[in-house]
Amino acid sequence: MEENNEEKKNQEQKNEAMIHKDNSLNRLDLSFIKHIDLKEYKLCNLLAYWIYDFANYHDQEREFDTTKMITFKRGNIIKANLGFNVGHELGGLHYCIVLDKIDNPKNGTLNVIPLTSKKNKKYPKSAIDLGNEIFDTLNALYSKEIKKLSNKYQDIWSLPAERVEQFTSDFEYVKKIKDEISKMKIGSVALINQITTISKQRIFDDDILRRVRLSKDSLDLLDKNIIKYFTK
Repeated sequence: MEENNEEKKNQEQKNEAMIHKDNSLNRLDLSFIKHIDLKEYKLCNLLAYWIYDFANYHDQEREFDTTKMITFKRGNIIKANLGFNVGHELGGLHYCIVLDKIDNPKNGTLNVIPLTSKKNKKYPKSAIDLGNEIFDTLNALYSKEIKKLSNKYQDIWSLPAERVEQFTSDFEYVKKIKDEISKMKIGSVALINQITTISKQRIFDDDILRRVRLSKDSLDLLDKNIIKYFTK
């Protein structure tokens, strides 16, 4: 008897879940149609991309292992998918500054300040201009790795076969730094009014950015303005 009751309860919950699923998909479809009718094609595409990513995040949540990621430090620069959000909430792919003083491999979230590139536009008073620090740090890293590469492989045309694979790997790493520089605009602005908590699943694990961290002076500047605008 108890088994039958449990089976009935499970069936009812399944039916309810299916109804909610169908209702939400129908509502979402209406939203897409509205955006398309208004010729808001970019908005429609961004929403579609996010729903696809969002579904993947949830499907992979049980298998996602934070212990395989690095332990983040305050001031680390990461790249994260902030999603498709509402109103003036920042969304999309952004570089972010890690705020957490303490992180551990089992911690599934981080508190971050999103960054945006410096443009000729008005920003909130709380926005902090970080200048070219991050861009310059990447450039310095690139110069350092180029020098190491040239010293390590002074004559690439006469490399023995067993070293060609290592050279290719080292060269690809340097190329990744250059590619990252091309994506990073010269000036960076920290949007402290958009401080948010994200799942580590949103982070694009990048071995280049692991070596990029804000200076103490910049972190002190952020602390000062967070206190000024949000705490005291």
